[in-house]
Amino acid sequence: MIYFIIVVAFMVGLFIFGLYISRTIKDPDDWVVANQSLGIIPLSGTYFATIVSATSIVSYLGYYYLEGWPGMWNFAGTLLTSFLAAIWVAKKMRSFGCTTVPEYIYKRFGKIHSLFACFIILIGAITLMAAQIKASIAVMRPFVSWSDVTISIVVLVIFVAFTALGGMKAVAWTDTICAYIIIIGVWAMAISYLMQIDGFGELMREVQVINPDYVKAFSSNITPLTALGWTVTWGICNFGAPQFVGRFLSATSPESAAKSQAVTALMVGIFYIPLLIVGIGGMLIMPGLNKQDMIFGTLVMETVHPVVGGLMFAAVIGAIISTADSLLLLASTTFTRDLWRTFIRPEMTSKTELNMSRAITVIIGILGVILTFTLTDVIQFVQARAVTLMGSAMAMLILIGAFNKKITQTAALASMITGFVVANVWYALGQPYGIYSALPGSISSGLVLIIVSMFTKPMPKEKLARFFPEE
Repeated sequence: MIYFIIVVAFMVGLFIFGLYISRTIKDPDDWVVANQSLGIIPLSGTYFATIVSATSIVSYLGYYYLEGWPGMWNFAGTLLTSFLAAIWVAKKMRSFGCTTVPEYIYKRFGKIHSLFACFIILIGAITLMAAQIKASIAVMRPFVSWSDVTISIVVLVIFVAFTALGGMKAVAWTDTICAYIIIIGVWAMAISYLMQIDGFGELMREVQVINPDYVKAFSSNITPLTALGWTVTWGICNFGAPQFVGRFLSATSPESAAKSQAVTALMVGIFYIPLLIVGIGGMLIMPGLNKQDMIFGTLVMETVHPVVGGLMFAAVIGAIISTADSLLLLASTTFTRDLWRTFIRPEMTSKTELNMSRAITVIIGILGVILTFTLTDVIQFVQARAVTLMGSAMAMLILIGAFNKKITQTAALASMITGFVVANVWYALGQPYGIYSALPGSISSGLVLIIVSMFTKPMPKEKLARFFPEE
């Protein structure tokens, strides 16, 4: 019961705070991008809380429990993404003055490119939304007796309420609170484990006795090629995932966009270290578990004090909410602003746009619930696949297209189609040789982008002026 009380108290407090922030919502720009008014603290908080989703706590913890230290490679790309964004990408993207990724693609490359991007984003967002609902079921099942359908409906109402009422500004600030709760919760559990095991040194010694591979950089399950696949999935494909890139576009300035990513990189490192300790320590404190997505709930319920356990459940619920509201906001904005208003009803009033965005939020959430009950993969791989498909199609348009004026419209479209098709085909083939789809998907997309640009008509200077004014 104490777990339930702590989680409910946390969500009620978060909801009240979100309502307080949402009082400033007046028009679609406030709802979607908060008029590009997010400073370093809320921007780094919302980016961290979105990138550290339910997958990172529920599924990754189980992954570390089952694989030991080699499992750390699945967050190497996330660290890489944050550092690259801080040094290179975030500032550049914010300087363009666009508010969404499809808007950037439209203005940089063209209408058909943006239309294809909207299609991919909507599929990806719904899939990722289903992963968050699936994670909610895994988290709540240990301490409530509700059916999976009931849990899905309850969390859907929570997700929609958070997003529809508050928009981007409320999402950013509630995400920031969730970010710090997540970090505090995972550190509390890690410290509790280290105290039970008699310290980090003893943890390493006991794990090595179980299996020497658990304390190595690589293992038979996680080879260097697997590690490279994880790094590319989260290190490159994240730049094609609009729920992440869209955060750069919400910053007050290019400089604050870059600085927020530096803070995020630090937060990511502070988060994953204790998560590794909890996952690996769990195999010592409670051995014999084998269902990856169920390990988190079992360890929390059985191995730590109820108050620490309640904090951990609150942390993971916070992670789920922060990612889900970002996905709902992304999907509703993509449909209403980037698709409907851009291609069908340009004369749509601000009030109509805002109301439609909120209605689409509900529809997307329902589609996510329906999809949840068709997914059989572990949550970690559901999320990886959605990000891979979006990233294979769009990451290179950001990583290369935003910096190279020689990229042509024909090359951009060919790159998007090639990356998306190759990644899907590679999945259909069962990811041969253990090579994750992100690798062939992003490589083929990048090669096509560069090679086709060499043999096709350059873009007009006037169309490039906004993106390369100094040239």
